[in-house]
Amino acid sequence: MKKVDVSTIDIRDYAQSFGYTLVKEAIKDGLFVLNSPDNDYKQLIIPTEPINDSDEMSYTAISKLSEKLSQSYFKTLEEIREVNDDVISLRYYSDIKIVNSLSFHEALESIEATKQMILSAGSSAVNPVLYHQRLSRSEAVELLKKTKFRHTEEGSFILKVSCPIQLESAPVPTLFGIENENTPISRKAFEIINESAIKLLSTIKLDNFDELFEEQQKLEKPLISYNLCDSLVKLFDDERELPFELKFGWSRGYIHKLGLPQIPNTINFPYSYKSKLEELKSYFIPEKNDTTDTFFGSVESLNGNEGNDGRRLGEVNLSLLIDNEAVKCRAILNTSDYETAYKAHGQGGGMIKVKGKLVIKTRSKNLEEITFFELISK
Repeated sequence: MKKVDVSTIDIRDYAQSFGYTLVKEAIKDGLFVLNSPDNDYKQLIIPTEPINDSDEMSYTAISKLSEKLSQSYFKTLEEIREVNDDVISLRYYSDIKIVNSLSFHEALESIEATKQMILSAGSSAVNPVLYHQRLSRSEAVELLKKTKFRHTEEGSFILKVSCPIQLESAPVPTLFGIENENTPISRKAFEIINESAIKLLSTIKLDNFDELFEEQQKLEKPLISYNLCDSLVKLFDDERELPFELKFGWSRGYIHKLGLPQIPNTINFPYSYKSKLEELKSYFIPEKNDTTDTFFGSVESLNGNEGNDGRRLGEVNLSLLIDNEAVKCRAILNTSDYETAYKAHGQGGGMIKVKGKLVIKTRSKNLEEITFFELISK
């Protein structure tokens, strides 16, 4: 008999979510007995505590549930593992390319972007603002600690994370149904990710960036933050220009306590939307004071022109490391500094040291008044 790695309580919760009813009288005998919702006199019987044949009884119960739901045993087992969790699946796909793997680098970037997405939403669940200066609120960090990686699924390439539901207090019944003001932060965060994604996609389609930003500015509790927008941008796979899909699964074990969010469970992001999301997120960066300092970073691109003396000068795009974040900005270089930038770019990410004034506006960042530009030897 195979080892069954789910608890009998999770099997009970899963069965009840499909309408099975618990025979309370059997609990005193150490058994969860659940009657079928079809009134066909069929039952699921599993122990309340581990006993010698727990695995065999659990296996039989899961097999019966699989048969009733017309799905494989392993799919049912996976759903039971997540019965008390909310789940987000990140799927990379393509209609013209085979996507059955990601490079190690791509996977790390996806994980880091997912981490930022959860921290951003968790921070907004506690303190809704347009821009989170630091993603280090204790509530958001605790949410991330509880989040788990799940098995990836077949079909394209899918990363899956889940977070357990933990109610701080019991739901309050009212004349209009169930109301719970203490909705868990995990549910709030997942709903913020979902609703923000839908609103952002709609804004891109309608091309009304200004209207969205003004709307969010006026809200006492804005839904969308720069940090969440930035995490969605980072979820795109740049190596193969792949679109991605966010798929949400809501805890079946808490259907009767929290209900199911009345929002779409699958949201698709075409790769062609990436540049628009980049533009849109810049609206949410607060105006900052100009900063004159020495910065370290890399040269991302060279866009200069040839001067009268045959040497190049002009615009370059830099990526500067500021407070552990890569900040992209534009700079206009003279011929000498441009030659240094050319050498750094030719090294494939060669580090530079530059002193100047970083001027940050809502939709642009420029490094001006440059007095020092040097290539740091590897």
